[in-house]
Amino acid sequence: MPLSRVRALAGYAALPWGIDMLLTDACNLRCSYCPITTDMVTKRPSALMNTERAIRFIDSIASFKPMIRFFGGEPFLHPEWPRIFAAAVARGLPITVVTNGTRLVGKAEELVRSGLLAAGISIDPPSVNDAYRGEGVFETCERVVREIREARQRLGSPTPLIEIYTTVYEGTYSLLTEWAARLAEWNIDTLRLQHQIWLRTAQRPVSEELIANAIGESKFFRADVDTYCSDIMPPIDIQLLESQLRALQTLRVPYKIEMHPPLPIEEMLAFYRDPDFKRQSGRACTLISNYAFVDPRGRLYPCLTLDMGNVFEKPFESVWNGKKFRAFRRLLRREQRLPLCERCPA
Repeated sequence: MPLSRVRALAGYAALPWGIDMLLTDACNLRCSYCPITTDMVTKRPSALMNTERAIRFIDSIASFKPMIRFFGGEPFLHPEWPRIFAAAVARGLPITVVTNGTRLVGKAEELVRSGLLAAGISIDPPSVNDAYRGEGVFETCERVVREIREARQRLGSPTPLIEIYTTVYEGTYSLLTEWAARLAEWNIDTLRLQHQIWLRTAQRPVSEELIANAIGESKFFRADVDTYCSDIMPPIDIQLLESQLRALQTLRVPYKIEMHPPLPIEEMLAFYRDPDFKRQSGRACTLISNYAFVDPRGRLYPCLTLDMGNVFEKPFESVWNGKKFRAFRRLLRREQRLPLCERCPA
């Protein structure tokens, strides 16, 4: 058996192609469907990533050239984001960002000059956006998209690409084709439709027991999973959702449309019909072996917020391929997906 296969069976993974760096877990919005809002409501203290530690971390990973996606909370709440972006670009790392857009009015030229490759901006259709995300947010985001587009043209730059992140939930699912058609006028590059995650309450302890048996504990350091647990199915008209998804397949727009999770339509309908939905397409999880997440305190975690070790205190690879992470990968190799993971967007 090849050595690489032996190492994979033991839970080792090659260094990741991408890393999310959460510059803060604070946010200036209180979107009603966002799991981060749940954390803020429970008054968990938010944090800003220490700038010097962030730069030292970037130095430590520069040799294997991962793509860095800056995230949050709202990453532009970090007062020294320009320094952190510049540190990554100076070391030859490709960078992108996901933002609610509200902190970017008047900053388009700075973004274009920063070396940022793509900006993912969270916006929902105008008829529901502000009701769920805050008054005046849609108008602000529309202005920011326009300013970035104009700054790119003025400076002769193809970047940052403009990606619109839209959440699919009861307020938006019936508006998807109308929204996609409207965005054709915005000169964007990608529309990413993000379906929400949820699971039956009984599925959580099953997953936690599997995790605890594998790595010794199953404590999540953020409250995301509290948000996902529900025994009430989302109020979605399945036939209307199907008509929207099929219409999107044939809609001609000058940008790319992505679905997350990227499942066939029939499987997406089961996603909303079946409380015990079990994914059929792409069952084996690859995310835990090729992508990493680092929170503002330096905790490295897989998609589930399990603390695998602190990369501000230990070398990245010693945590990435440490005992806990290897055990978690072996668990996922055996189970393919935990009950918590069936509706994962990856």
